Amino acid sequence: MAHILIWGGILLLLAGGLLAYPYVSSRLATAPPSPTPTASPPPSATLLPTFTSVAPTGTPASSPTRSTPTPTLLPSPTPTPALPTRIVIPAIGVDAPVAPVSWQVVETDGPAQAAWEVPDTYAAGWHETSAPLGVLGNTVLNGHNTTHGEVFRDLYTLKAGDVITVYAGEVPYGYAVTEVLILPEAGQPLEKRIENARYILPTEDERLTLVTCHPYGSLRYRLIVIAHPLSNPQSPTSNIQDPVLSTQFRGTHEPNPFLA
Repeated sequence: MAHILIWGGILLLLAGGLLAYPYVSSRLATAPPSPTPTASPPPSATLLPTFTSVAPTGTPASSPTRSTPTPTLLPSPTPTPALPTRIVIPAIGVDAPVAPVSWQVVETDGPAQAAWEVPDTYAAGWHETSAPLGVLGNTVLNGHNTTHGEVFRDLYTLKAGDVITVYAGEVPYGYAVTEVLILPEAGQPLEKRIENARYILPTEDERLTLVTCHPYGSLRYRLIVIAHPLSNPQSPTSNIQDPVLSTQFRGTHEPNPFLA
């Protein structure tokens, strides 16, 4: 009797397992897969720069795009003007420094006039609005003949062909005298003094003009010495500009240097 009960229970368990199998298998089939953990880069990993692209295996990597800088064109250097620093006139024993001078307005009995300063030492004064050396234009130097070193005391004795050398630093510029002028100045009307002043105005040729008083101890006359480059002497009066028409100096007439 006991054997019958045992075998009967085994048969019931088998029958229940067969009946439950479809339900259990369907649940197992719909269960979601376990998530696969994503590996994080190690702390020591180096990040690629943003401008670099990585190509798939077997495909050449494309070169990164980089901008090409545009070259900056620098302006050509401006040549330094050859400003006079020394004058040598062997014929009258002159060897003196040259200093730049400007002009100022002076009061006279009549209308106010502009006059050039003159160095108060043994030196010539270069009119700072006149031409530098070695270029087209009129390079004008003044100097005293009686006081303050008397640098141009014997200027009146120069003759055509005498050599004048003006230096810009160590560079010499040679000139030959082409004309010596003695012009009435003191007591002359303004029109006459403006006419005299035309010799220190700009010119279209290259020249050197020296200015002083005459005679020794007097302001009665103005002495003008005109010289041209040794390599290209020219007519002393061919390119003198009309003082009424010239407006190249500060938008007005060249200041009259012929004032006491």
